[in-house]
Amino acid sequence: MNAIINDTERIVLTDAQRVQLFEVGKLRWEEKDIAVFLGFPPDAFHREYADPGSEVSRLLRQGELTAQFEIEHQLYKGAKSGDPDSVIDFNKAIRDRAFRLTKLDLFGGAEDESLFENIQRYYNEGCNGDMSAKEQAYLEILQMTYSFVIQYGKRKAIKILCKPPYSLSYERAADIIAESIEMFNGGRRVTKEAMRHHLADSYDTLYHAMVAEAKTPKDFALAAQVLEKKAKLLQLDQPDEAPLDDGEYKRNIRLLSLDPGSIGLPKANRDELAAQIDALEHLTDAEVHRLKMDAGIIDTDIIGILENVAQEES
Repeated sequence: MNAIINDTERIVLTDAQRVQLFEVGKLRWEEKDIAVFLGFPPDAFHREYADPGSEVSRLLRQGELTAQFEIEHQLYKGAKSGDPDSVIDFNKAIRDRAFRLTKLDLFGGAEDESLFENIQRYYNEGCNGDMSAKEQAYLEILQMTYSFVIQYGKRKAIKILCKPPYSLSYERAADIIAESIEMFNGGRRVTKEAMRHHLADSYDTLYHAMVAEAKTPKDFALAAQVLEKKAKLLQLDQPDEAPLDDGEYKRNIRLLSLDPGSIGLPKANRDELAAQIDALEHLTDAEVHRLKMDAGIIDTDIIGILENVAQEES
């Protein structure tokens, strides 16, 4: 089926395509599969698919919600009639829907590889515009998985995602963990003091967990060792730095004076200095005048100095 593209490079749908989009939405196919099935150019279809306000996106969403309603409504009727399996399935469906999006949206979101890049671009560009609902949900997933990494470590966090209720493949779980670490740690510059406190929080969490599970004196001793490591990390075992003397905070005073007597030198005799200058041979009148000005014997002629500089430069 050929796609009609208007002057603004948007897809113009036919009635048959609207029906097909609605039906495909029930099946929750991937974006690339829908584009191939309906014969849409991938780039043009991606613009429509990523735009929550487009007709394409709206029809797919309507189909998805319709299928969800039909399934849950059947489960509801079975649960209402007292069927035990229907009760279990209905409760599970309601619990899963508490994520707001299904597992495919949340964890498979990386099937659309631009999700992670879009979130990074959003922050790099100063949070301009709005994130889509899918991007917001995926950001929440990155925050959740990063909290797993902080609390349990990377290896155990992957195992958690591989088990129910997430049931991800090992590869997908590792990818999400890697993206969460890159999102919240990539390029970060932190001081050593901040990093020490960050690691100390991990020791604190471990300490409380060990105390809660401790049953024997040995268990409590191990918990105490964790607390001791935290104290060393925060350098609590080291003496406080000695305070500086008050004199270190006082401002140094500099006294500038034209009186040589202030530093123990005798005052110059201007008459003798003038006689010595006059006694110098091979000096022009201008040079004698300049020396007397420099010696403070006669007043400084600022205008004359500027004129002489101008003549020399010309």
